[in-house]
Amino acid sequence: MHRDIFDEIRRIQRELDRLLSDILRTPLWAPPRRTRATLAPEYREPLVDVYETDNEVVVVAELPGVNKEDIQLSLYNRTLEIKAETRREEAERPYQLERRYTGFYTKVSLPAEVDPSKAKATFRNGVLEVKLPKLEAVRKHSIKVE
Repeated sequence: MHRDIFDEIRRIQRELDRLLSDILRTPLWAPPRRTRATLAPEYREPLVDVYETDNEVVVVAELPGVNKEDIQLSLYNRTLEIKAETRREEAERPYQLERRYTGFYTKVSLPAEVDPSKAKATFRNGVLEVKLPKLEAVRKHSIKVE
């Protein structure tokens, strides 16, 4: 399979942006977070797109080879955590094994506050789509002084 070199450069740039964002957002005295690198080397980071509309944030992730039952989603603060396990049939006498990963793992920073109680997720043909309605903005209220 041939990949465009510019796609790879953009992927590296996104990863560097995410890492730098994590560094700047985390105080220096904070304990280290559990990341994909500390989970297990067999996990891969899925390809993820994040879209924002006026009413919701949509996260789309490619999770090939995963069953719907093996996907775990967690939402905290403005972060969506995606973890998915893959299952491989054990061959009696394997001839060649190149796929050594056991699943996918990533943390996705969200561009807005969302309402987790109204979140909906679908999984079709190896593509996960999570729709997260935005929280209504806090409206300014006037207070009458008596």
